[in-house]
Amino acid sequence: HLFFLFLRRPPISTLFSFMKVFLCKQWYQRRVRALSSFQHYYITNNLRMALIGRLGQQLCKRLTPLTTARNISFNLNEQQSEILESTRKFALEEVVPVAAHYDETGEYPWEVLHKAWDLGIMNTTIPEEYGGLGLSLLEACIVQEEIGYGCTGIATALGGNSLAESPVIIGGSHELKKKYLGRMTEEPLVAAYGVTEPSAGSDVASTRTNSRKVGDEYVINGSKMWITNCGHANWFFVFTRSDPDPKAPAGKAFTAFVVDADAPGVTVGRKEWNMGQRASDTRGVTFDDVVVPAANIVGEAGGGFKVAMKCFDKTRPTVGAMSLGLARRALDEATKY
Repeated sequence: HLFFLFLRRPPISTLFSFMKVFLCKQWYQRRVRALSSFQHYYITNNLRMALIGRLGQQLCKRLTPLTTARNISFNLNEQQSEILESTRKFALEEVVPVAAHYDETGEYPWEVLHKAWDLGIMNTTIPEEYGGLGLSLLEACIVQEEIGYGCTGIATALGGNSLAESPVIIGGSHELKKKYLGRMTEEPLVAAYGVTEPSAGSDVASTRTNSRKVGDEYVINGSKMWITNCGHANWFFVFTRSDPDPKAPAGKAFTAFVVDADAPGVTVGRKEWNMGQRASDTRGVTFDDVVVPAANIVGEAGGGFKVAMKCFDKTRPTVGAMSLGLARRALDEATKY
């Protein structure tokens, strides 16, 4: 309750609320100490505990006005409940029966993804303006948890789109969004998020893939590794170092682009055979003098680091949700056994 009071009230009223709670606590502790130390032949231990319990009830009455008005409901609304039920039904009927096949063969789950696209649970966060549903992060987490229950490999393939689309939603121009987000809602396509490199994973500031400006265009050189959906992507979000100065601050040294997968100089590597989640297509990709128009910059030139960080804020919760779905499945399978 204290945590939510702090989050949802203005600073001054929050301070007064904490003061009131603190005073209630002091009132309670003083009386409990007095009861505990008071010695008299008619004060038995049972009576003493009963009196302390009554004090606890009085404390709750004093605290209730401070907290109940600020309670947060964790119940899903009608739309969220519908998303949960339809996605759960899809996972049980379309994902669970084929999960083992895709994990054993490593085939890309196009058939499942096509059905997911028809149902509307791909590209969930694309704004309505560009043909999407414009679902909230919570609703995206609901979808990923349920698909993760069926197969985290398929959930990763499906969720890879949202990962690639998020930076475009966050920092792309209207024209860029219309061009690349719009096509994702017109037909079942996948996109890839190209940030990780052999020597730069979560430490994106160590990125070596570079871009240099040539006239009104940029030329990209470098390679990315362990990129989800890489072998089937229609386009890539690509994170590059645009300032060669190693002392340049991260906030000004990187530029992000949208790069078409069929652009000259883009070469996709072999599929990695992972320990698990083999339905997810994981590969390396090389950019050899790939020419990209300045219009394909996501955000501002030099501002790619901020875009990438904001993207992680929006997409990492869905990975947690997918993992929760997997944990539920593991528990269910264990209890069945």
